[in-house]
Amino acid sequence: MSVLRLLFTVLRNLRQILLVSSITRTLDVLAVLKLIIYLDKLGVLEFMSEPRGIDEISGFLGGVKKLDLLKDILSTLRDAGVLASEDDKFRVDWRMVEQFRAMREKHPAIRVFEVLLRGIENMLYSVALNVLRGAAVSFVSPEVATVLYFQRQHPLFDTARRLALELGGGKRLKGKVILDVGCGFGAGTASILDYLDFDCHVICADFYPNVLDECAHMIVKPPGSSEKRLGELSNVNFVLLDSSMKSKWPIPDESVDVVFSFDQFQWSHKPQEMMNEFARILKRNGILILTTSIRRKESPIDVTTRLFGANKAYSKQEIITLLKNAGFKHWKIYFSAFVIAKK
Repeated sequence: MSVLRLLFTVLRNLRQILLVSSITRTLDVLAVLKLIIYLDKLGVLEFMSEPRGIDEISGFLGGVKKLDLLKDILSTLRDAGVLASEDDKFRVDWRMVEQFRAMREKHPAIRVFEVLLRGIENMLYSVALNVLRGAAVSFVSPEVATVLYFQRQHPLFDTARRLALELGGGKRLKGKVILDVGCGFGAGTASILDYLDFDCHVICADFYPNVLDECAHMIVKPPGSSEKRLGELSNVNFVLLDSSMKSKWPIPDESVDVVFSFDQFQWSHKPQEMMNEFARILKRNGILILTTSIRRKESPIDVTTRLFGANKAYSKQEIITLLKNAGFKHWKIYFSAFVIAKK
């Protein structure tokens, strides 16, 4: 993207960019709230009313195998002011806990995520404990899938998807074949179709047949038509992918114009293999639009990402290395979240 075109894109989408920046700050606060909820539901906050060392906290939880993750949780909450630490021991600051709880009750930007927070309170706190104990958790487990469904349906995520499309080529993507990797329940596909006025062909690709089935039932409204399910559209089809990455995806070499992957890459435990597949199926000069949280330093979002059972948030250099190894020649990373690469 040229400097002039980037400037034009920024100016044209200034409101969305500022909103995405605001979302990032909000998500950091939200992530701290998630960690507070996790530890509160597990009884750890009350346990830390008195100073406790990492071994004591690990013993209280029982069977913890991921001590590094537990340490990162405690360090993150210390940096947020929720925990005080001295002599390698942590103690809860109830005053700060109450401040975060008040934000949950009163702050409009946090209130919109109440369904997500309730999902954590009712379901995901037990998943977090299992992850700390070394369990492998899939994002299509009932608990995780339910929470992610409400999160990805949120209008703020639709704004982020549209900004990703704008950075990846905007309306010039009309008429293109677009592979939506990790399509989930169809919210991303719906955003792509609506943004491009349904003038494109979308291949909905996911790793689980039940998720693809739900995606096919997603309701959209093409211009000048009544509401339809994605599965009823002639310009949408569905492909099941191998999450183990032991075999090539059932998509021919150099057959798609755009690979679109939103908020999914951090889940893969085979990131290089997945990046290689992106490159293999893209046509010459094809475009990769990848949205994932780029780690600048350890942040609350990184820690909660791992607590969900995801692999990791990647640094900018790690993303660049993955792109280079896959054969991508040009790339740009915007706003620590949007990766645009050309084959």
